Amino acid sequence: MSQENVEIVKRVQPSGIDLVQLFRSSTAPDPSATGIDLSAFESDFETEFISHRVFGSIQPNVSHGFHGFIENWRDWLEPWERYYIEVEEFIDAGDEVVSLSRVLAKTTREAVAVEHRPAAVWSVREDKIVRVRFYLEREEALEAAGLSE
Repeated sequence: MSQENVEIVKRVQPSGIDLVQLFRSSTAPDPSATGIDLSAFESDFETEFISHRVFGSIQPNVSHGFHGFIENWRDWLEPWERYYIEVEEFIDAGDEVVSLSRVLAKTTREAVAVEHRPAAVWSVREDKIVRVRFYLEREEALEAAGLSE
């Protein structure tokens, strides 16, 4: 079953694409142009962007459904001119799949080049993605999935 979960996540995890171009349009991106298969998601799936710690605890930005997913990404991408993502690895964690990515980005202000290696934890139940959590730090994502490097 868990290898099937990896295959489900592979169908929806963008790779080899500039997410700024994908999400900045005034209308919702066309899933067929992105490789995002909406049928792989529960209609009210949860999205969390876990990007910083406040007073020792992680403060997520949570949304629901595809519209919330898009709005969360648009908010995250606001300061970026380019945000190119490439998946490096998928890790089977039973009902969860961890995707490890490499991002090459450039800020809008002052054109600062940034490279980082974030991760996402995708929760799959009954062949549908029910939650995805995006982490800036791989270690936090692996810990959330019950794994360690």
